[in-house]
Amino acid sequence: MLSRVADTLYWMSRFVERAEGVTRLVEIHRDTDLESDARSGNFGYWHSTLQSMCAKEQFEEDEIQGPDAFLLFSSQWNNSVINSINSARENARMVRDQLSEEIWVELNSLYHFLNSKKAILEYQNDESSFFRRIIRFSLVFQGLSDATIHHDEGWRFMSLGKYLERADLTSRVLDTLTLLGSDPSRLDLIRALRSCSAFSAYRKRYRGALTMHNVADFLLFSQDFPRSIRFSIRGVDAQLHEISGVPSGNFSNEAERLAGSALAQVNFSNIDSMIRSGLHNSIDDLQKKLMEVGQSIFETYVLLPFEIKSTSPLPLLQMQQQQ
Repeated sequence: MLSRVADTLYWMSRFVERAEGVTRLVEIHRDTDLESDARSGNFGYWHSTLQSMCAKEQFEEDEIQGPDAFLLFSSQWNNSVINSINSARENARMVRDQLSEEIWVELNSLYHFLNSKKAILEYQNDESSFFRRIIRFSLVFQGLSDATIHHDEGWRFMSLGKYLERADLTSRVLDTLTLLGSDPSRLDLIRALRSCSAFSAYRKRYRGALTMHNVADFLLFSQDFPRSIRFSIRGVDAQLHEISGVPSGNFSNEAERLAGSALAQVNFSNIDSMIRSGLHNSIDDLQKKLMEVGQSIFETYVLLPFEIKSTSPLPLLQMQQQQ
């Protein structure tokens, strides 16, 4: 497969996953704001969320009023929901021959909706319908990706992008709890779990009271919850080995080595050791490793060998990450 096609499919999938993740963050914040009457002035969790998403400065400079509208509709912040869908659609347009007609129709339809006045009106008049529309699209996109295209190398790059983005998003949700400046409340913990669609799964595993220790343990180390960091990194590692054909446990390129290293870090660690080391610092270190994996995927599968020697690839990767 051409490196350009692989890179485009990879980023299309990442942008769709990013749009869903940010939408879930806003939806849960708005719901729990209503429950706690936090609209009257409790900005703490919003502030921590913006900080964990590296969006605080852009929010303060943006003309859009309110963190919810900023995360959803900002044209200036590259990771807003509308910009993520716009970028996903642009990437999809360049590889339409690799996608099923159903995938293109769903993505193109959401793109046109979000870029129309109808999107703002629906959000103002019926938030729940607005959130359901975007989350439903992402779930349909994943289902159609599994059911309507060949599970070949291109599909594996799409899966690779999904898992890497999911690991990053879950780490940021968890990091939000460490940035509050005080011990998270029960409502804060519920927000974090629901932002990852993890509340029901968590309650099945932990029957007792909600605690920061257990929530962090679940989101970091769950073996079988699809949005846990361990599960997602394991998916990244597996897809990289499927692409290269190298057996798991070995590596043929830097991307596989780094993904294996990140997986080993979560496999041979536990929540108690991470708390002792400082949970925020531990999450920050893990996020850096995920960024290194993404950078190395770009170098291994996109840049030609002579480009690696003659250019600095980091700005190129950052351009894609910020689209």
